Amino acid sequence: MRRVLLSSYVVAVCLLLPALVPSGAAQAQQPSPSVAPGDATGLIVSTNGLISDGVLRTVSSLLGRDIVSQVPLGDSLVSLRFDRGLPAATVRLLTSVLNALPGLAAVSPDLVATSDSVPPNDSYFPRQTNLWSPTQAATDSGAPAAPGSDYSMDAPTMWDATRGSKSVVVAIVDGGIAAHPDLAGQTVPGYDMIADSRNAKDGSGRDANTADPGNSSNGTLCAAHASTWHGTHVAGIVAALRNNGIGISGIAPGVRIQPVRVVGQCGASLSDVVAGIRWASGGDVPGVPRNKTPADVINLSLSSTVTDYACPAAYQDVINEARRRGAVVVASAGNQSASVLTRTPANCAGVLSVGATDVDGSATSYTNAGRTIGIMAQGGETGEGQGIWSTVNAGTGGPTRSTYGQMAGTSMAAPSVSAAAALVRSLGSFTNDQVVQVLKASALKPPELNDYYTCISHDKSTGAERNVCGAGILNLAAIPAPVGHPVLAGGSTVGSTLSFAPNRWNGHPDSVTHQWLRNGAAIAGATATSYQLTAADLGRTLTVRSTSHTPGYPDFSGVSVAKVVPKAKASVTLRLSSTRARVSRTRLYAYVTVTAAQGQAPTGTVSAYVDGRRVALVTLSSGAVRVRLPVFAKTGRHKVQVRFNGNPRVAATWSRSFLVSVSK
Repeated sequence: MRRVLLSSYVVAVCLLLPALVPSGAAQAQQPSPSVAPGDATGLIVSTNGLISDGVLRTVSSLLGRDIVSQVPLGDSLVSLRFDRGLPAATVRLLTSVLNALPGLAAVSPDLVATSDSVPPNDSYFPRQTNLWSPTQAATDSGAPAAPGSDYSMDAPTMWDATRGSKSVVVAIVDGGIAAHPDLAGQTVPGYDMIADSRNAKDGSGRDANTADPGNSSNGTLCAAHASTWHGTHVAGIVAALRNNGIGISGIAPGVRIQPVRVVGQCGASLSDVVAGIRWASGGDVPGVPRNKTPADVINLSLSSTVTDYACPAAYQDVINEARRRGAVVVASAGNQSASVLTRTPANCAGVLSVGATDVDGSATSYTNAGRTIGIMAQGGETGEGQGIWSTVNAGTGGPTRSTYGQMAGTSMAAPSVSAAAALVRSLGSFTNDQVVQVLKASALKPPELNDYYTCISHDKSTGAERNVCGAGILNLAAIPAPVGHPVLAGGSTVGSTLSFAPNRWNGHPDSVTHQWLRNGAAIAGATATSYQLTAADLGRTLTVRSTSHTPGYPDFSGVSVAKVVPKAKASVTLRLSSTRARVSRTRLYAYVTVTAAQGQAPTGTVSAYVDGRRVALVTLSSGAVRVRLPVFAKTGRHKVQVRFNGNPRVAATWSRSFLVSVSK
């Protein structure tokens, strides 16, 4: 029976742009910043009306900076903008002089406010505008430009909450991954599922080697074409290393990727893709070892045409299996400018299908879309320099040199959504349906445009809205996720108070509730931002769980830094019946009294030691006990000491030691 192959050009579901930029010679060069950390960009002053030219010249002379604009801020405040940054400390030193100038009062430096997320130092990050919003340029007058629409996914806002957990795995069911420094250490073991060794091009059928040997063809088995390094590009979008000084940053750089190789030189057979999905989700594939790290998210940047709009039964069955095992299944919608129903597996039930948008929020010229599509994400356009940057290899046949390049297509949009799903999974024990719910609820509504590629249009006769872009455009900024872990501050004794400053939140939760926990269990009634310690807390670990509640979303929770409440201190009094004894004849008694602080009862046991060796273990009664010591077998001086062994609320402690003189 003839095997069904997805075309190697179709399965890529991407449009490879002409230029691949070498990793060494052509890395992005950034201009030197005009404003350094701690600089002021200008002054904020209180004044009546605008400031005269003479005063402005005096300010410029004093500070050594040209004043390029003055912008009213309302309530008598005016912003004076410098031509370049000036250390804020310089402004503060001259504050009294500046305040003395005519018309100026309450002078303060205009500081730069930034996100708490640290921008990556990856050299290509400034080009990854699908991840972040480009800063608007200033106008010729020096005033800030009006903000433009932002249809990036705003990944850096989510990085304040999580960059992904190492325990979360994204399977890349694709062409394998070529070795690349930006992917080093980012993978868990995968598998090569290509059964036909001719298509595999690596000299064997199914095996554990997921390295991409290059999917180029010389025209013998299928049409001639160069290698695309598609799987490597998709993997970089998901989890390329962040802040390593080179290349790009993945959207979820903290998660792990699992290469599942199904695409060879002539595409992928549906049977290999089915086996790849089954294996990735933890199912059994005959002749293949079980996956020890089943995927939480499965990315399918591949598709084939179906003329009946139906999902093949083999696809639907294995997707149902994967979902029952808990995986989120993400698939690219295809690049045929047609209905998503014409492409599979994007048209299968339970799949989160992904179309592609441009930087302005419009549907791209190539994307498939429709009323049944799941969500959209930036996929790049087909013009030069308009693709999505990621990891590739420079080889046109086999691998040669690691580099970076642009591709465009729904293949690039799908891993963006897969990475976002992995970030949500990293924030809590969400089901696959809840993850999809979060991504759809946080999506941006596409703009209403009047051209051919608009997502939203209106019926001219009825005015009814028609949306062909599903839930909208991927947007991580709206997800109500906790940022950081509050620190508990305050006393550590019974009756003292602990408190915390509530979490910051990504997005805007409708409401937030708090619950104090003792050793992980809820403390009844403890739901405020402060809590008075009780005896039950001694020796226990306290945390606070803050939970956001937002309509349309599952609840998100964050836990504070743990605080261990010290046990109450105890003191031990030891008295001996005598400090003299005779060998093998005299028996001594130790009289022990234990007291405890913070109103605690010193229950528990006491151990008696002679010369460091335990000789007795007895139980306290009302904080006291008499210990019968064994007779001494040797003459000389012997050390006697007792230890209160503590209890769940009172700390263990030693008595002072006594020396007993033993003679014949």
